[in-house]
Amino acid sequence: MAALDDAVPSVGRSTLAMATGTAASRVAGMIRAAVLGAAIGVGTTAANAFDAANTVPNFFYAILAEGVLNAVLVPQIVRAFSRGQGEEFVHRLLTLATVLLGALTALLTVAAGFWLILFTQDWDAEKLRLGTLFAYWCLPQVFFYGIYLLWSQVLNARNVFGVVMWAPVANNVVSIVGFGVFIAAFGRYRAGSAGAGVAGAADAAAGQASVAWWGSGQVALLAGTATLGIALQALILIVPMARVGLRPRWRWGFRGFGLGRAARMTGWTALSLVFSQGAMWVAIRLASAAEEAASGQTVASNAIFTLALSIYIIPHSLITVSLTTALFTRMSEHAQAGELGMVRQDLSYAIMTTSAFSFLFTALLVVLALPLGRVLQPGISLPEVEALVGPVVAMSLGLVPLGMTLLVKRVFFALEEGRTLLALQIPMSLLFAGFSLVSFWLLPPAWWVTGIGLGQTLSFLAGAILRLTALRDRLDGIGGRELGWMHLRAGLAACLSAEAGWLVLRLFPGSGAAGVPTALSALVVVGLLMTLVYVGLLKLLGVTQLADFVRPFLNRSRTG
Repeated sequence: MAALDDAVPSVGRSTLAMATGTAASRVAGMIRAAVLGAAIGVGTTAANAFDAANTVPNFFYAILAEGVLNAVLVPQIVRAFSRGQGEEFVHRLLTLATVLLGALTALLTVAAGFWLILFTQDWDAEKLRLGTLFAYWCLPQVFFYGIYLLWSQVLNARNVFGVVMWAPVANNVVSIVGFGVFIAAFGRYRAGSAGAGVAGAADAAAGQASVAWWGSGQVALLAGTATLGIALQALILIVPMARVGLRPRWRWGFRGFGLGRAARMTGWTALSLVFSQGAMWVAIRLASAAEEAASGQTVASNAIFTLALSIYIIPHSLITVSLTTALFTRMSEHAQAGELGMVRQDLSYAIMTTSAFSFLFTALLVVLALPLGRVLQPGISLPEVEALVGPVVAMSLGLVPLGMTLLVKRVFFALEEGRTLLALQIPMSLLFAGFSLVSFWLLPPAWWVTGIGLGQTLSFLAGAILRLTALRDRLDGIGGRELGWMHLRAGLAACLSAEAGWLVLRLFPGSGAAGVPTALSALVVVGLLMTLVYVGLLKLLGVTQLADFVRPFLNRSRTG
């Protein structure tokens, strides 16, 4: 593995650049979520209405990001540059995609009311009306999400990574400022005894948590701020695009530039995403029904579902997505050259490295979900924090298989085998949607979102097994015994670390109810202890991937 060993420092630097940007973005995103929670709560009617409206553009963004404009394009761009047609290919691709994105966004925005009905269940007319008003302001995000994805993939194909991960920081800063202005203008959400929200001295019927309180000014400020942030996130990439000599220009005429091949691959990916996003749509609809079914109790509904997703995905974004993005261009180049052995080495390195990190974060999130929820959302009620815990824990159990599914998916993209991905996605989606429906039918409303999160975890586990099995034949082996032995030892270390964390956490009784200082103390003390126990056990058990990845950066800091 000499070639891979030589490349690891370069991959590590790219990963560090992206992880640093992603970390800054995620920290800013958590501050954004906290300010939004302070403005409208997370378990309130208004919070669920805004979340549903903001979910629609994010749903279509997920379709774009998961393949139609994301991983599918990197191999095509790499091939075009290798033929000397890269710049012309990019200009024509951007021209075509911009026009299509504009038309799609216009159609989606006109049908805002339809999307709210489609993405919710059992909402009354007033709640749907408020959600639709939010959606008219939020749906233009689809255009700017698409532009961001296009430009970011062009930059990634040119081995420019860090600035792409930093761009969302600007988005979150805009939202933080805008939501802060909202609080200054209209008051802060305050949790009542039953979880209702009021602003200042206003009664519950006039507070942000109720539907009747909202006028056009409040809606425009809150939702318009969210869309303005996404627009800045996209447009800020004009600068790095110009630095690599790719100033967007209109270029028409698409024959002879490989767009037909890209379209065929995109077609298979789109069909795969019909199933994956279809399962997520089922989950979103079921989650949206929890508030009404709970008859006034504070339970996890669609807004808390979204918040739980944003929390558990942080470690995945920091390590797995960053490392995968850094390696993807390399894997695409190896695949184009027929060097499948190098693809296999890249994959094995990536899986073992990301899993070493993911096991630790799984243990941390499972043990510390309650104090973490309090620290991240200091402005919401205790019942809302408690409702967040179950979904976060259920989703966190899927971090390791989630990383595997993403990594293997990228290998299939590099090999341009979209048909295989479609066949493997169908059982994953059916398991996720089926388990969500069973949870909805059999569990009380307070546990619906937790059941949905567990269904997602089982789907990722099944997907990892199916995809690795399929890829083993394609790559003539994936080092299954080595992968299995490493995961067994790292999993044992994570379990023992979690046990140590549970014991020490008992020294911080009521860490969710006692307030932010106590919760923060629990996070620092218990989190540090668990990390030390985990790292020590990895060394004792001979698992070196985490240390090998971190060592170059530690050495550089000591010599610097």
